[in-house]
Amino acid sequence: MAAELDALGERGGRDAPDDARHGGNLAALARRSGRAAESLLDFSANINPLGMPAVARAALIAAIDELGHYPDPACTALRAAIGAHLGVASECIVVGNGAEQLIWWLPRLLAARRVLVTAPAYVDYQRAAEVWQRPLCSIPLRPEDDFALDLGRLSAHLQAGDLVWIGQPNNPTGRLVEPAQLREAVSAHPHIDWAIDEAFIDFADGAHSAVHWERPHEERPNLIVLRSMTKFYALAGLRLGYAVLAPERAAAFARLLPAWSVNTLAAAAGSALLTDPTLRTFAQRTRQLIGSERRHLSEALRGLGLRVFDSAANYLLLRLPDAGPRAADLAARLLQTEGIAVRVCANYAGLDARYLRIAVRTELENRRLLAALTRLL
Repeated sequence: MAAELDALGERGGRDAPDDARHGGNLAALARRSGRAAESLLDFSANINPLGMPAVARAALIAAIDELGHYPDPACTALRAAIGAHLGVASECIVVGNGAEQLIWWLPRLLAARRVLVTAPAYVDYQRAAEVWQRPLCSIPLRPEDDFALDLGRLSAHLQAGDLVWIGQPNNPTGRLVEPAQLREAVSAHPHIDWAIDEAFIDFADGAHSAVHWERPHEERPNLIVLRSMTKFYALAGLRLGYAVLAPERAAAFARLLPAWSVNTLAAAAGSALLTDPTLRTFAQRTRQLIGSERRHLSEALRGLGLRVFDSAANYLLLRLPDAGPRAADLAARLLQTEGIAVRVCANYAGLDARYLRIAVRTELENRRLLAALTRLL
């Protein structure tokens, strides 16, 4: 097992080119396809297909006249809006230039002795550990178990001072960890820091955030919850995310980050969204659309002979049959002949060259993808 863990720890996103490390790089996709970026149908990035809520657009326009002034480095109004939305004190909240910035700086804040990740998992957990020269331990998730995380198996590898990353749901598998089991693990290992990445949890119908555990950051100071506002609210180009953690750690985190990590437009849009009385309706519409389309898309893809892993998120992990094309070849053909982008997952540790990830989009867009796959497969 040790050799297996070490081998997995040596793979991942480190050697991927910059435009292949993440999905959604429309400029690179347009160059590769010879098409205009606006003509592409992007299934490689997992963004809400309903688009940006109107209240965010209005807030962005209204904030333009404030751009002649520096933004509030403490993000006071935004942190208050996040706190009211979650029901936590604003002193527990740190806001960043996307959740990505917080992911990169967290190993430094915690002075982690090691970083534990699952394989597969979001590639930048590993890259951040490498940048801060922290030893990495990868816990393989098995396709025969549908990539379910066994917390008991993970706990057997823990050492004091570790930072453990848990995607809730996992990216790219879309799997959730049962909340009661996760809560028990965090409580049972107080000398381990647990970073729960909830970037996509708003898409998961009925999911329970770790933020809403009873008094989570008073009784569990080793718990850090990260959230993104760019996926669910279709603000990927604006960059906005936040972390919820114990107040003293939040203060130290804020001191570690650059003073103006969050710009005026992002702060205005975030505050407007979280105080909007129609937010609940928008969230319900999104989850209904994603849930319905994810079911239909999964059934149709299985009908094409693909293995589709069950997901709670707005994306699906697929494995192509051994007898057919590899993922990179199929992705290239989709892009060139159909103008459709999908995410090749070969740079995720624990996945091979036959895995793809696709976003769940609108009915018409999903039909276009299915028609293209039918032709190509």
